[in-house]
Amino acid sequence: MSTTEYKPGLSIEDLPADLQKKRPLKLASNENSLGPSPLALQAIRDNLDSLHIYPSKQLEQQLRQAIAATISDQLGAEHIVIGSGGIEILEFVARSHLTTPEAESVLPRQTFPFLARYHGRSGQKINFYDLDEDDFSYYPERIAAAITPKTRLVYVCNPNNPTGTYVPADTLQQIIEVVPDDVLLIHDEAYYDFVDAPDYPDVLPHVLAGKDIFIMRTFAKIYGLAGLRLGFGIASPQIIEQVAGVKRNFHVNKLALMAGLASLNDDEHRQRTLANNVAGKQWLTEQLPRLGCRVWPSQANFVLFSHQTVPAKTLIDGLMAQAIIVRPAFGLDNHIRLTIGTPEENARLIESLTAVLQHN
Repeated sequence: MSTTEYKPGLSIEDLPADLQKKRPLKLASNENSLGPSPLALQAIRDNLDSLHIYPSKQLEQQLRQAIAATISDQLGAEHIVIGSGGIEILEFVARSHLTTPEAESVLPRQTFPFLARYHGRSGQKINFYDLDEDDFSYYPERIAAAITPKTRLVYVCNPNNPTGTYVPADTLQQIIEVVPDDVLLIHDEAYYDFVDAPDYPDVLPHVLAGKDIFIMRTFAKIYGLAGLRLGFGIASPQIIEQVAGVKRNFHVNKLALMAGLASLNDDEHRQRTLANNVAGKQWLTEQLPRLGCRVWPSQANFVLFSHQTVPAKTLIDGLMAQAIIVRPAFGLDNHIRLTIGTPEENARLIESLTAVLQHN
């Protein structure tokens, strides 16, 4: 049996030779199991011979305008900032708003840890609070209690990563009301495209009204461009100008820009991705409980689960031995975050998990 252990960022290429022979399957990073948009691939091929030329500012402006037009006719390029992935967008926000050693941020322990890692590097204080221990709900009063006069950023991930749960519109409105006017609320919508809950909040009206709210989205998930690194933020022109002020020149490569433009026009690929996600989520939600697992309702392209008796590490190690990469859920003690794959990938996961459980 292989002794390879899961580490954050582990890829198929990192696996040793014995696991490479077992048809490695990665279900750890919420990548699009259908791959990138065919239109994006064609755009990349069409632009390979111009890689010796820097990407133009006009090309980035074109993508910003196209993103805005896709979202709302009330948005323009001035409402959009582009970065090399959603993480760089969040870094732009942090660098532009956490400008003093005393600046603080507020976020839950059970969420995407970028801001926590940023504060770990900068040495600035971060104020954590806990989500509901059972259903991972956000409580506005806990956020309010964590805010201090030094708070500059409040982070809400919706749908939340790694739980897949979401903040409904009425709760988010309460959160907006407890966040002071001089504090920026980050609404991380990396998994926005997969949401089908009718009471999911529409934050755009707040942005158009000039509120201090910053929306983060990405091309990595729905458009399958994780390897190209392309994300964007939506906010008032004043906030966008401040956030964009920290970025370097040529920070997004030409192929990513071209692929992003093409992906926005590939509705067929988008619909196939959504249909695969809906079917796979329903099937996994039915199969995992039959193996003694609890599965939390998800509004994303992954599901969170835990087994009643077998530790998450045992399951992760057992699956790794069969060349299937899944990851522990950050911020949680005994949970696994599982990317929804194709029907064949999901079936292999369940078959392998069944075998692991039979030996434990």
